[in-house]
Amino acid sequence: MKRIKVIVPVNTSIWNESILEIFEKNKDSDTLIDIVNITKGPEAIEQHYDEVWSELFTLREAEKAEVEGYDGIIIYCFGDPAVRAAKEKLRIPVVGIMEASIHFASLLGKRFSIITTRNEGKFATEDLLKLYGFEKKCVSIRALGIEVLNLVDRSRLRKAALETCRLAVEDDGADVLVFGCGSILGLREEISEILKLPVIEPGITALKICEDLIDVGLTHSKRAYPMPLNIKRQI
Repeated sequence: MKRIKVIVPVNTSIWNESILEIFEKNKDSDTLIDIVNITKGPEAIEQHYDEVWSELFTLREAEKAEVEGYDGIIIYCFGDPAVRAAKEKLRIPVVGIMEASIHFASLLGKRFSIITTRNEGKFATEDLLKLYGFEKKCVSIRALGIEVLNLVDRSRLRKAALETCRLAVEDDGADVLVFGCGSILGLREEISEILKLPVIEPGITALKICEDLIDVGLTHSKRAYPMPLNIKRQI
């Protein structure tokens, strides 16, 4: 059995049921999924400011997961908050949904576009693309113009996503689309069928990568992510 802890790094559980439903549909039969939120921090992550509010609480939840005996962790936000810090502290696989998604996109095509929530969040995504070394393969970052907390309006989300994805393909030349928010759920198959190209839902991608790492006994290199020094830290 593989035990995976999914940390949704916001202080609301409004997405948990939808995330669990999709994960249960796509997980291996021997995978056990637990979804948790942080109890302090932002209710949504839109920009760098929100990421900073989230990261310490997310990191502490990740540390608990290793102590609790989990085999792997997924940090369920496209901003990958605390992912690098968690890789330094932990020895079990830590998977961020953006890092997983853009690696998948690079395998499936030559030019991918990221569909995000608001224009103000593009800068954080651009920074991570450079950090991960994928800025040249990303031809555009297009925004839906919808705040994360308003993505629960499924009709509005579907209409905006269809139009934004179409523009990314027709105007920007994308041959793969990546949903740039873990709360853009349930549209992958429909948009893929309409536009005739791969559409990546980041949570599913992170799940499959995490399962595979556990199955083959691999985790991140401690030469790349060395263990933190044992110094005094206070909050």
